[in-house]
Amino acid sequence: MGNTEKFDLKKVTKEEHCLIAPCGIYCGACDIFLGRSRELAKELSRVMKGFNMIDVGPLIMGIEQLKIQDFFEILDKWSQGEKCSGCWKGICWEGGGNTVCPVRECAKKQDFLTCAECSKMPCNEHQGDKESQSPETSGWLEMVTKRYSRWNIDNLKRIREIGYRRFIDEMSKKVKNGFLTSDVISREMIVSELNKKTNG
Repeated sequence: MGNTEKFDLKKVTKEEHCLIAPCGIYCGACDIFLGRSRELAKELSRVMKGFNMIDVGPLIMGIEQLKIQDFFEILDKWSQGEKCSGCWKGICWEGGGNTVCPVRECAKKQDFLTCAECSKMPCNEHQGDKESQSPETSGWLEMVTKRYSRWNIDNLKRIREIGYRRFIDEMSKKVKNGFLTSDVISREMIVSELNKKTNG
């Protein structure tokens, strides 16, 4: 597709490059990127431990002490995790994100910020095409697309329509109004199923 006016990265700051993953996920709406739930987990753990919930939880909530302890361990582990810095951290072609992601590697090779710039987008719908991207890339994109209920593909189409600058502005407004990627993520066990198939 080439780098047309819509894909003009001069209209987007280097820091904003990190807001969009190559596959179309808007990282700026992802809690792992934003880190809010990690802070909330830390605060909830502090409050509940301060209340000595392990002692009174069985009485006031009817939950076993062991389950409360397990819950604290989950909260503590979650609160200690690192924020994701997006696929293009290092501003913009180094580090961050999933370093083994074939979609990112494909975009990087073609000097694209996202798959919206690619004439074969979405490659997971062109699997029979000999000219399409590698089966690994299209398979990964298919998994991401299922996990995000096609939201990432809709984002790529929207970027094609209005360009990066307007897309980032639109998404920023949605995030300010409370939108998070968790609003669109499938409740199916897509990653677990893929992991089972891969590690068999």
